Amino acid sequence: MFFKDKISICIKKDFNCIKIKKENIFLDIIFEDSEILVLNKPFNLVVHLGYGNISGTLFNALIYHYKNSITLPRAGIVHRLDRNTSGLLVVAKTADSYNYLISLFKKRKVIKEYDVIVIGRIEQDGFIDRPIKRNIYRRTMMTVGIGGKSALTYYKVITIFRNYTYLRVQLKTGRTHQIRVHLSSIFHPVFGDKLYYKGIKLNFLDISDKMYNFVLKFSRPALHSRMLGFIHPVINKKKTWLVNPPTDMMRLINFLYSEDMK
Repeated sequence: MFFKDKISICIKKDFNCIKIKKENIFLDIIFEDSEILVLNKPFNLVVHLGYGNISGTLFNALIYHYKNSITLPRAGIVHRLDRNTSGLLVVAKTADSYNYLISLFKKRKVIKEYDVIVIGRIEQDGFIDRPIKRNIYRRTMMTVGIGGKSALTYYKVITIFRNYTYLRVQLKTGRTHQIRVHLSSIFHPVFGDKLYYKGIKLNFLDISDKMYNFVLKFSRPALHSRMLGFIHPVINKKKTWLVNPPTDMMRLINFLYSEDMK
């Protein structure tokens, strides 16, 4: 601006306010007390409200089932899982627990472990230490690169299949799409991940028609939050929760085992 420049601001008074609905959406509760709620989120459930998602979310469910949640920031939600990632999620039920859990996540004192199937064979355990930032060409995507936020992912090989690998992944940071971006960056994208597959094709050689049809119909990244652990905000003891992958991932794992037995 230059000296004596003028700025005009027009304020529109007739805003269209969106009423947030309380919705009776089933919650698969793994643990609950007066302070926290640990639930098993199904895939295809959005966690936060957002553009295009003002109903059918975990937020809508929480304000229906827990009246006090509407008084809390984000209805007590302290972290998120992608829409199509299943598994464990913790929600605060009080303001004190909300602040406590937010602090734990910032200090990286929450243990988060995932089951994941990737394309290709990974022969040994390892880690990925690459910064993650917003993709400047596609704003809905993330990418690794200079200028990004630090991100550290450890992975352990559970089973090596003919063309795929079953990994157990532990996050030391919590960046958006971290597991998917990191594994894609080493050319082992998550099975079923149409966003970060990098043009890598599924190998359909020597698989049965049944397996072929199943693979084509698998409609989400094969990623599941299996374990969550942290110090409880009140009793001050470490609590850990485990939950098995849902039916679609178990079927995929069983299919891969059966194909390799042939």
